[in-house]
Amino acid sequence: MTGSLFSSLRRAGTLAAALFAFAPSGGQIAFAEPGPVRDGSLEASYNMLLNGVTIGRFDLDTKIDHARYTMTIRGRTAGVTAMVSDGTGLLKSSGQIAGAKVLPGDYYLDTTENGQRSSNVSMRMKLGTIVSVAALPPLPVKADRVPLLPAHKHNIVDPLSAMMVPMKRADMGAACNRSIPVFDGWQRFDVKLFYKSTAQVQGEGGSYSGPVVVCGARYVPVAGHRPSREQVKFMENNKQLEVWLAPVDNLGVLMPFRMQIGTEAGVLTIHASRFVGQSTSERAALN
Repeated sequence: MTGSLFSSLRRAGTLAAALFAFAPSGGQIAFAEPGPVRDGSLEASYNMLLNGVTIGRFDLDTKIDHARYTMTIRGRTAGVTAMVSDGTGLLKSSGQIAGAKVLPGDYYLDTTENGQRSSNVSMRMKLGTIVSVAALPPLPVKADRVPLLPAHKHNIVDPLSAMMVPMKRADMGAACNRSIPVFDGWQRFDVKLFYKSTAQVQGEGGSYSGPVVVCGARYVPVAGHRPSREQVKFMENNKQLEVWLAPVDNLGVLMPFRMQIGTEAGVLTIHASRFVGQSTSERAALN
């Protein structure tokens, strides 16, 4: 775990998808009482720590322009981890926002370990259905693997588009209390969410300060997994899955501020060291 940025990013992306999205019939991802989504951007930087020790860092760049969005994550190993494994990760997603609905279009993931590509996923979606998907490395054929069928590629959400929640600040609690269908290129699973609490965060250097909603989650594998594997059993019983969502008021969305993921090696914590949103009109006023 400590030697693999991909493992960290993939777990983080899985949790993000699980905690931020809801896909009803037809694959359109909807949220209760959305606020008006406005053109602008969010620039955020995150530290990844395993048992309190820094293992990686990544930047999230989100842009909204005329209801179309692009999201990009770039990360790499850091601290002690970088001394034993030089890892990088790139995730991209794009799509459209239609009122309460987030409609993913394209998703891409690419990771390297010590200069060699370790994983790659390319997905194209339309209304929650996978139009095309290519994932490397492929899942090895195993007798105990639950088959991944065509039906499992409908009414799903990709791990990155789900991180953006169109919602008013007053309705933050509604982002929890739902069940999420996720496909990451290899496996199909559900994550059952529940509301835990609200909290206050204090940012520095112009970063967000204010309330966040804290969601918990449980992992439910559906297809593509091997039920006999200890890692699958661990995740099914994992009670250390949590995400904090912060409002980006000038954009009318909620975005992840902090995540906690229990792993076999300990607790992986991902928290924002920088979290700055800016509407297009605000940016123009500064120029």
